[in-house]
Amino acid sequence: MAVLRHNPWLVAAMLGGALFAGPSSASAQASGVAAAVRGMVVSRADGAPVASAELRVLPGTRRWRTDLDGRFALDARVGDTLHVRVLGYREQRQVVTAARLNGEWRVALEPLATVLPVFTTTMGQRVIRASESPRSVTVVDRKEIDAAAAVSANQLLRQLPGMQELPAPPSKTSISIRGFDDSRVLVLVDGEPVAGSLIESRDIGRLSTIATERIEVTKGPSSVEFGSDALGGVINIVQAAPTKTLTLDGMARQGGLGREEASLGVSNTSGRVGYRFNGGWRQSDRVTGYNAAGSTFNRIFDGRSDVRVALGAQWSVRADVQASQERQRFPLDASFNGFIDNRGVQGFTEAAGPALGGRLRLRTFQQRFTYQYRQARGLLPVRGSADSVEQRERQQRYLVAYATVAGRHAIDAGAQYSRRTLVAPGKVDGDSAQEDVTEFFARDSWTLGSVLFTAGARHTSSTLWGSTANPSVGLAWQTSPAVRLRANVARGFRAPGFKEIRYTFFNPAGGYEIVGNSELRPESSVSGSAGGTWAPSAQWSLDIEAYRNDVKDLVDWSYRGDNAAGFQTYANVNVARARTQGVETNMRAELLGTEFTVGYDYLRARNLSNGLPLTRRASHTARMRASRRFDVLQGLEGDVSARYTGNAPLVGIPAGAPITGPFSTAPGIVGLQGALLSVDMQWRLKLTPLATLSVGGNNLLNQRPALWTPAFDRQYFAGLAIHWSAAAN
Repeated sequence: MAVLRHNPWLVAAMLGGALFAGPSSASAQASGVAAAVRGMVVSRADGAPVASAELRVLPGTRRWRTDLDGRFALDARVGDTLHVRVLGYREQRQVVTAARLNGEWRVALEPLATVLPVFTTTMGQRVIRASESPRSVTVVDRKEIDAAAAVSANQLLRQLPGMQELPAPPSKTSISIRGFDDSRVLVLVDGEPVAGSLIESRDIGRLSTIATERIEVTKGPSSVEFGSDALGGVINIVQAAPTKTLTLDGMARQGGLGREEASLGVSNTSGRVGYRFNGGWRQSDRVTGYNAAGSTFNRIFDGRSDVRVALGAQWSVRADVQASQERQRFPLDASFNGFIDNRGVQGFTEAAGPALGGRLRLRTFQQRFTYQYRQARGLLPVRGSADSVEQRERQQRYLVAYATVAGRHAIDAGAQYSRRTLVAPGKVDGDSAQEDVTEFFARDSWTLGSVLFTAGARHTSSTLWGSTANPSVGLAWQTSPAVRLRANVARGFRAPGFKEIRYTFFNPAGGYEIVGNSELRPESSVSGSAGGTWAPSAQWSLDIEAYRNDVKDLVDWSYRGDNAAGFQTYANVNVARARTQGVETNMRAELLGTEFTVGYDYLRARNLSNGLPLTRRASHTARMRASRRFDVLQGLEGDVSARYTGNAPLVGIPAGAPITGPFSTAPGIVGLQGALLSVDMQWRLKLTPLATLSVGGNNLLNQRPALWTPAFDRQYFAGLAIHWSAAAN
């Protein structure tokens, strides 16, 4: 007090501060003056933040939006009502209380049944909820992967609506999305391309599901989000994050057709560092894409690692590495076997965190892959046999991506630079080729009440084939809590490959040569889709979507005359056009403790250049799955599925094409792939909190219609899985 008596200026300053300073939260509560409120909007289903949610304090009219982390800051008084709404969730109203003014407010929203509460990867490697996209996206989680006993991606994906498994001779397998497969379906792992595409050695069966959290399937052209090759769609295999506590996993399984597989994994988070290390091995006596048994053999080793470090409250870094080694063996004739050896390693480092009012992501990616083909009379390849020169590919990618929320708009933008190198002696001009690709992309998603609009574009420039620009627009309308409609129009492209532009191959015994074409243009497609979901309750829903995809400038062989030595010369040219269109339906229901899914798909796939259907595309496919859990020991789970693939035409290679084979001399439809009804079953019994026993079978009816390979024969299997977590002990 003595200090105050002798310092009148201090007294005046304190009085002035009391008059002009804003009210504290306590005084605001007492006086009814608005105070700052901070909080977060999350999903009640998974606790993850909800971005771009609209908040309004009633009875006022001012609106706020949550940022990409679901956080908000607004002004409110005790007794006001906070109104929160966002597409895909039930609207919620909560009264402002004194306790909510003093602490961080956590608002949990209930997701609508019209959109499953799943995540998907989009432009710039940003992860969004399915409700934030008007695209047709299917997400398969770890539970479904385990229910199918799938250790490779093809075993699982062939069971999904709108997808068919197709052989890709001599020994590969590919997945068709809405009629397009192989190089026209982009396959990614954690958003990065899988190895083998530059050598044209794509094989979906090579990809393991160990350490996989989910598999995302985006249908229709997706070049705006992901770039080249996404004509039919995109498959993205997403690895699981490190666990919060020490976890150990192990699995061993054995079955018919020479099936043997095992895996081990460890994961933990200690302080700011999380890690996951997984390794696996699998083999079988069948090669999915090869129509023979006998000496066939396929073996793959996999290794994956994931390390994530939190640098502070918001910035983090991540480093992922994965490697694989594969050997395939298949009979060429009664005496000789062919061998393919593939070795690959790839990985990325990434830093992400807040910047410039949004979130910034920086990523570098490196990839190496080696392919070698050899022959032998025995079961091991002979050094220097056949075309044994190794072909090698290298890829480097550098990404800068930025995302932010600005009012009603969620904006993504960025740039990516790639360098791709192929070394293939005797296969491409000069024995090697290199390509530099620069891409710029942007997309805006904005909401107007119950309607979501999206518009985006990507510009791609290549030193090998030129440039292309691809736009997309989409719309989703939540007409009521039980009905959601969607539509999307997009343009996609597939860049011509090294071997199409600079390929050189001479076969004097066959009397022909194939040459590349530096004038090739990218294949392009325009697709439109429209559909909707009706979900009157959380227990059942019905989804239907119609689509059409028109592709032009498809690359195909063309006879260019005879060379000076009298050999026929063929070149790759942009000549073909194709169209796929159809309807996909899916129903989900929970009845008497059992979960059912039933679906039917119709596909019409035509080559518009010659009027013929696309080969091996079945017009009718259907599937049914039932899953239930029983209270036996620690828990018994049963899964039964039936998958029907209708008859499909086999289209021959036109007469004169530079290929030999059983159908190479007859144009048009030369055969019919028979209809397959495959019934699969698996039972998983949890013996103890640590151990789970599984038994099951694939193709229990043992059907193998015409032109299906021996890899689809009936197979029984049994396995044991071990899971230990420090959190449970």
